[in-house]
Amino acid sequence: MNHKKFVFIMVILVTVCASALFAEPPYLKDVKISSAVEFDSITGIYSYRYSVFNSPMNNGLISDFQIDISKPLQSAELSDKDFIIQKGIDYQGVMMTRSFAAEVEGKDFLLKKKVIPVGVRVPSRWSGDITVKGTVMWGGSEKNLIIPGQSLNRFVIITHGLPGIREAYAQPDYIATEEEILKSGISEKEYIENTWEVLDKFYKSLTFKTKTIGPTAPPKDFNPLNFLNYIIDLKNQAVSLGWIKNKNVEQSFNAKLDDGQKKLKQGNISAVKEVLNGFIKEVESQGCMSYDTCPADKLLTPEAYALLKYNVQYLIERL
Repeated sequence: MNHKKFVFIMVILVTVCASALFAEPPYLKDVKISSAVEFDSITGIYSYRYSVFNSPMNNGLISDFQIDISKPLQSAELSDKDFIIQKGIDYQGVMMTRSFAAEVEGKDFLLKKKVIPVGVRVPSRWSGDITVKGTVMWGGSEKNLIIPGQSLNRFVIITHGLPGIREAYAQPDYIATEEEILKSGISEKEYIENTWEVLDKFYKSLTFKTKTIGPTAPPKDFNPLNFLNYIIDLKNQAVSLGWIKNKNVEQSFNAKLDDGQKKLKQGNISAVKEVLNGFIKEVESQGCMSYDTCPADKLLTPEAYALLKYNVQYLIERL
């Protein structure tokens, strides 16, 4: 072999090995989680559809994606009838499934929180799960992870749960060595004595966290005024999250909700319904159900559309 060529190859190999040796753990920033909700008024079932975009500025592949579905305290019990978790494709190419009830029963002694009953559908070569931390988790295979600059959809939750604001998490594809964990500032003594806690803390530091919409349960003891106040809080959070993109629209929503609150305190139910139906019409005119069909000039994201429309609709039906 030519001496110069040999030296060049050796330099490349040394460079690659050195890069691998000193490479930092992958990071995820600005992961975009888009969501849209459809409601079937006949079955009372909401379908939550998610798309995950991995920013081209990231250096990590997304290997799992989670949505919090923990059940609020003092909330209503929801049906789990016919809800199925898609567990992924087996070696024969057949989709494995498990009922929600069986999935939760098998983890009952481990679950840290009660969860909203759901069905879970998965993209190709991904699997679905209910975790002991109270989340829905989709896990990808090495052949279908979300690379930087790529988006993936068909993450779906089926449920009777109303739209609420939920935590969402994206995890990079990475398994750390003990040496790498110790380099992060953990002492060897702490690692040995509290291995699971240390690992949990380390991987949380790599996890991208954001907010999206996901299923929740309404209060067990329903109070219309309290629920309207809750809707007002959802609207305020939607503004903070950038889901309501126009100040005039925000002010118009404020006026309608304040008027509805005033009339509800007066006991004028027919007037409350009229105001809230007007609110829903404005939501429908200013937003749209899905990013796929949403013109750029709309002033509400599909997240705000679902959050406000379906919660106000739920309130009207119970006045």
